[in-house]
Amino acid sequence: MRNFFKTSIKSFLKIAIMAFILTQILINLTNAENNLNASTLNNINTNKATNNLSNNEVMYKINELNLYETNKIFSYYYNEDFEKCYNYCYDLIKKDPGNTTAYVFYFASSYQLDKLQETINSINDEYYDYTKELVTKNNRLLENDKKYQYLSLLNAYSNLFLYYINEEKAKASYLEEALNNFRNTLFFPASYSSVYTGLGIVYYEKGLNEKAISNLNKALSITPNDPIALEYYAKLQNKLQNYQLTISKLEKFKNLIEYPDLLFLLGYAYEMTNEINKAIDTYNLTYKLDPKLLGNGYIALLRLGDIYLTQKKDKEKAIQTYNLILQVIPDSITAKTKIEEAKNFNPDYTQNKSNTKKK
Repeated sequence: MRNFFKTSIKSFLKIAIMAFILTQILINLTNAENNLNASTLNNINTNKATNNLSNNEVMYKINELNLYETNKIFSYYYNEDFEKCYNYCYDLIKKDPGNTTAYVFYFASSYQLDKLQETINSINDEYYDYTKELVTKNNRLLENDKKYQYLSLLNAYSNLFLYYINEEKAKASYLEEALNNFRNTLFFPASYSSVYTGLGIVYYEKGLNEKAISNLNKALSITPNDPIALEYYAKLQNKLQNYQLTISKLEKFKNLIEYPDLLFLLGYAYEMTNEINKAIDTYNLTYKLDPKLLGNGYIALLRLGDIYLTQKKDKEKAIQTYNLILQVIPDSITAKTKIEEAKNFNPDYTQNKSNTKKK
């Protein structure tokens, strides 16, 4: 009996000690959690007070490095530093197979340098040399291999680029090839926005709007500031006259992404919703980022001139804007025609004509 009591007391003491230890652990954890929550709350409040950012804006701050890299691409390309753009894009692709902008402007800069075919041949050779060893590799290992992934995506984007620059007869075959190549990359274990952006572009060009928006939304769920995915999202919404969707999606990026072709689409949405002053500001920013008129900077100036002429009734400002095109493209027939139209423009006649129609 004594032994029984000894054993019972020992057991009780062990249980009591364990209970005490567990209680202390729980108390410490609770205190730590409370401290962490208080600290986190304090940090959040401090950040709110300092930056005045909404939750969405905080989310879009996550990819600042990606923004810095893509903005560097835009700076090189739109200032005609094509060699730097070409090399920088390829280095980025090798580092990050998910950087959609790098693929697009790698081929765009190679085209500007007159070495698109040389670039595509090099990719094909490297892809062939790498994949011919497939039989000696485990497929799973190959799927996880970053080099295999970016080579596959380079192949897909090369066909997409060839679709844009070729004549009508060859276009369809390049688009189908691009679609097949992008589909083949879906088995990558890593989720890359560049895969879904590519699929979204193909479906957009095929006129399959629902599939296009589905894939573009997938891309943006992975990389919310993917400029190419945002561009095609805006193209699609503008085409469908969903201008407010374009504005709500792009407005937060206006001062973050320095992509003139993207900003033009935002300016156009402003113009179509009669937010004229915002349209003017955005078209001016588009031109500022595309001074050589390599992209939509050209169209931005045309629309800007039209706004000054028809909306603001400012002939001189309109002519001055059209002349900006002639400084870069002296033989522009469109700009010369616009200038002549502006010189002969009679705002009183336009107003009277409009009033007559109303009657």
